[in-house]
Amino acid sequence: MREFFASLLILTSLLVPYLAFGQSGWTRSPGSFFVKLDFLSFAADNYFTPTGAQLSTNTFKQNSFNFYGEYGWKNRWTVIASMPLLRQNAFDGTEPVAGIGDLQLELKYRLTKNNQIPLALSIAPELPTGRRNAFSKSKTVPGEQINLPTGDGEFNLWTTLAASKSFGKIYVSGFGAYNFRTKYKGLGFRDLYQFGIEGGWNPLDRLWLNAKLRAQFASGESQHPELGFVRGDGTTYTLVSAEALFKFNKNWGASATFLTGGDWPAPLKNIYVASYFSIGVVYEK
Repeated sequence: MREFFASLLILTSLLVPYLAFGQSGWTRSPGSFFVKLDFLSFAADNYFTPTGAQLSTNTFKQNSFNFYGEYGWKNRWTVIASMPLLRQNAFDGTEPVAGIGDLQLELKYRLTKNNQIPLALSIAPELPTGRRNAFSKSKTVPGEQINLPTGDGEFNLWTTLAASKSFGKIYVSGFGAYNFRTKYKGLGFRDLYQFGIEGGWNPLDRLWLNAKLRAQFASGESQHPELGFVRGDGTTYTLVSAEALFKFNKNWGASATFLTGGDWPAPLKNIYVASYFSIGVVYEK
């Protein structure tokens, strides 16, 4: 039972840093920047095993305070950074554990010279800065504990190609991405790949709305089933989100995002799923 509960970490430990921010072909103008801090609180008892079987389990809870930032480095180049600044994990019946998450650094280059149909390529290493092991103690059984790390413990590298098109106050974007995963204590992970689409609308001068769909797939078959528990090997999902961002003035704004999951086109595997909201504050210059 202890090992089973440990396997249920997978949802937000690996996914949250990437959900709130879509991929597009646009890059920022030199010297401009965008920063977002958001908070989410998640609780679910709906777990999908590495084979896709759905189980009802003890409730897993997570609170996460996340950072995302973009900076226009030079013409057609943007630097992006994201990470959970503080992540707290627990099950019903265990003490919470907390720590920072994994840091992702991204360098993005717009391949097209104009913005009619921008096409961008990005490289994003993800560094294992989070706690590789964080043992949460049982509140009722002395000596029993569950490993709920705040990071996956391995270096990996995302490569993304994204294209966009605007139609007045409406835009659409699409992307494909591949994650080259490495090893944890000599055990090799399976690589991951994603496809996604996004649509947005600017109905008022200070209001932006968008909806996103992201599907993640895993390559090959598992060679090390033990990585599927707390390390997220072979996690697949389809996620849908809707976001509203309102600017109070030229620089400051606030956002609210709703996210939920489904099993098409990518099946739900090795993931703990529930709908949730996040709220955030943004600064842009």
